[in-house]
Amino acid sequence: MVKEFDRGRFLKWLLTLWALLSATFAYGQYNDADLKAVYLYRFALLADWTATGESVAPVEYCVSEKDSVSEHLQKIVARKPQSSRYFDLSGNVSPNTCHILYIPQAKKAQILSLREQYPHSLLISNGEEFVFMGGMVAFVKVNNRIRPMVSRNHVAPTQIQLRAQLLNISLLVEDEVTP
Repeated sequence: MVKEFDRGRFLKWLLTLWALLSATFAYGQYNDADLKAVYLYRFALLADWTATGESVAPVEYCVSEKDSVSEHLQKIVARKPQSSRYFDLSGNVSPNTCHILYIPQAKKAQILSLREQYPHSLLISNGEEFVFMGGMVAFVKVNNRIRPMVSRNHVAPTQIQLRAQLLNISLLVEDEVTP
């Protein structure tokens, strides 16, 4: 017995297959640099500068040097010029405030210098060694996913309060090494 071609069922099957494949391909379009840039942008929403006495409008995002993450961040900030600004500190720019300060290739002396120059900044970089050198938040890979690693001991002197939502998704490091 030959079954009749069911066009409606075939179209539903084809649409389902297309939805599954497009979702898979869309997820593959986002790389680590994209995710880190989004994290950097969102960190300002997950932190509170009230105790510092500094204004957080607009949020000032600073990078110590260019890399793929900073380029993605710059594009995100450019879409919201009324609420955020972007500064590349490797140029001849020296803003008074940096709320979020991304340091792609951090060195201990650089961390100490930036902490002094921008005492109410959230210093962020890559790898857990950053936190052990005095950094505040580091991007680490856990189970093939990017996660923030936070040292509350290093954040405390800045008077920045991190919201529970950020702390819940972060790996918390209570290290003994302080700058």
